[in-house]
Amino acid sequence: MTGLLSGADLGDLLVLGVAAVVLGLLSVRRPVVAVIAMLLALFLHVALAPYSRTPPFWFALALLLGAVFWWWLDHHRDRPRSIGAIGWAMGLYLGWIVYSMVSPHELSAAVGNPSYTRMAVPGFVVSSTVIPFVLFLVGRLVVNRASALRAVLWALLLMAGYSALLAVMQFHGLERWMWPRLNTDPSATWIGRANGVTGQPVENGIVLALGIAIAMQVISRGDEPGWRRCSAAVIAVGCGYGIYLTHTRAAWLSGAIVLVIGASLAVGYRRWFVVTLGAVTAIIATHWSTFTSANRTAGGIGSESEVDDRLNMIRTALWAAERKPLAGWGISRFQAVNTYHHQQWSSEVPWFRGYGIVSHENELGILAELGLIGLGLWVLVVALIAHRLWTAYRRLPDSRVTGSPLALTALIALAVFIVSGFTVDLRFLSFGTSAVFLLAGLAIGWSDRYRGRATPELDQKVLVRSE
Repeated sequence: MTGLLSGADLGDLLVLGVAAVVLGLLSVRRPVVAVIAMLLALFLHVALAPYSRTPPFWFALALLLGAVFWWWLDHHRDRPRSIGAIGWAMGLYLGWIVYSMVSPHELSAAVGNPSYTRMAVPGFVVSSTVIPFVLFLVGRLVVNRASALRAVLWALLLMAGYSALLAVMQFHGLERWMWPRLNTDPSATWIGRANGVTGQPVENGIVLALGIAIAMQVISRGDEPGWRRCSAAVIAVGCGYGIYLTHTRAAWLSGAIVLVIGASLAVGYRRWFVVTLGAVTAIIATHWSTFTSANRTAGGIGSESEVDDRLNMIRTALWAAERKPLAGWGISRFQAVNTYHHQQWSSEVPWFRGYGIVSHENELGILAELGLIGLGLWVLVVALIAHRLWTAYRRLPDSRVTGSPLALTALIALAVFIVSGFTVDLRFLSFGTSAVFLLAGLAIGWSDRYRGRATPELDQKVLVRSE
């Protein structure tokens, strides 16, 4: 929770940076390799932390920036001339965060954080904001080949498949073969849940939900080899089962969002979503009492203590916003506010619930730390992305891997991201956040390339039609 920079050695960073620049220059013709390396480094960050003082994420980031820089020089004739409104909004939001980071604040970011270092706050900014924004722009501007797009989608699909495999192994007697074993450590925070490679059940739910959405897109494509479609189908089933094994409400809701949006908007492959949604609904209906119980091992999702935690933290965030409405208490300071100024939702909620921990609501955490200005800029970024994704869904053709199914997958990812933010501060979920922003950038980028060639019929595409 201290950011990916904490514990980084400057000497290691220098060596890795030089090596990454060299490899970046060598990978000039395939920047998608650097994109996948970035995703993999984020995906394995928690798993590799015990083996390296300097997170491999730094190597991947330097590789990505080097590859993009060289690509930019090599494409001087056809390179993009503008980052667009979304890019400018991202720049303003990031600028406000940097201003908050360098400004003096009443409380220290070290409060309640025993592993705090001087690089913790910059690391938090890089992992929570810089990387997702960079991947969005790279996906939008640089990944301009269908083969590169397929590579990214399959990379995400395989990562989701591995997370699903870990869930199956954890709950079916194969723990000793697992790597990493974040799920089985008795000291783990979420013992008994499928936490995946990232070590967090909500983020694992996002990963698995994206796996289902991407797998459905692959399954629907008749031009994909049969073995790929079968592999995608197996991964989709595994991801669905993995979501169940998280025993986490937010993860289950993520799976439901995938199915509902897919059943409503998927053109040409809606039946897969409809059948799955019907089966899941029937299972829940027949086991409703178990589903609503607090016994998570049996499949329940009830938890009064977690609700109380969030209620007190919501009240604390609102209290903080009332005291410092415009600029907030400072980036990465919610935990300090929640330690010194913890609030109680009501007399029925125990005061100690949620005390001294980080925010569990994304937008309220931003509001408390960055004020109304920061929250407004963040909402602007998300709203602009949502608008462009909807436009891409309407504009792009149905028959291409770069078409409307890609835009629908990105829309589903964004919806999962937004809803998950009601239960957790997404800024701590670096891989899940980065994957969502990358998918959004890919879809918007292909929509930009298709603009001007679309026919009026495509622009007026019927959104929901019978198959």
